[in-house]
Amino acid sequence: MTEILVWVLFAISFDLIFGYTGLLSFGQALFFGLGGYAVAIPILKLGAGTGTGLLLSVLIPALFAVIVGYFSVKLSGIHFVIITIIFALIGSTLGETWAWLTGGADGLVFTAPPIELGFFQLDPADIKSTYYLVLTVTALSYLFLSRLVRSPLGKVFVAIRENEERARLIGYDVQFHKLLSFVIAGGLSGLAGGLYTVALKYASATFLHWSISGHAVVYAIVGGGGTLIGPVLGAGLIMSLEHYLVNLLQATDLVVGAVLVSMLLFAPRGIIGILQGRRK
Repeated sequence: MTEILVWVLFAISFDLIFGYTGLLSFGQALFFGLGGYAVAIPILKLGAGTGTGLLLSVLIPALFAVIVGYFSVKLSGIHFVIITIIFALIGSTLGETWAWLTGGADGLVFTAPPIELGFFQLDPADIKSTYYLVLTVTALSYLFLSRLVRSPLGKVFVAIRENEERARLIGYDVQFHKLLSFVIAGGLSGLAGGLYTVALKYASATFLHWSISGHAVVYAIVGGGGTLIGPVLGAGLIMSLEHYLVNLLQATDLVVGAVLVSMLLFAPRGIIGILQGRRK
């Protein structure tokens, strides 16, 4: 359940940039991996606390998202997809090369210190404590995004997704709003990576690879992009299939692939589209 919740957070952060703003980014893995290292490196090298690491897992990826997004949002379509993949590839290459800092492909193993919360402390070494930490952060992030997409700012994101040129003609700074959406999604993707690292007590350069973004893409497509709840359902379904089929089948990726292809062919709007169709 803890792992599912981490990927739910990653999926809904991706849904903001993809489902609501209409930008297919494969660079979210870069921010996911950076979030993990933003927790692991300060704890190992500087003796920082887990709470500080989680705060850095939002701030550092958001800062990198400003830099990456500044160049990326000037492009659109397949060119935007390609440049986000390139940035993720650069990040994963540097992560493996700078083994003195990142541990390379072998990664960094660490012990997360307890988080002091007033009169009690939350110990990441305890599985249940970690679960409640991830559950709380994911729920708060979902509420934040839910309010955001219903706000006037969220409506601008949707306007850009629907017709970028029309949004520009009626006076909106399209590049600025695309960059803002990219930065928010990048910060939350980093938070997901930070939580994943706290749960595993491990950070690796493999988390920086662009293919990690494929998880979020699959969850959003299966569940239904542009809904927030869709990626939650998609992550729960796919993760559950992988969990329960891993002991029965050696090729769980084939099953997931079959589910993805079926959804694209017969329910392009995902699970939410099916449910909405039945309700109508």
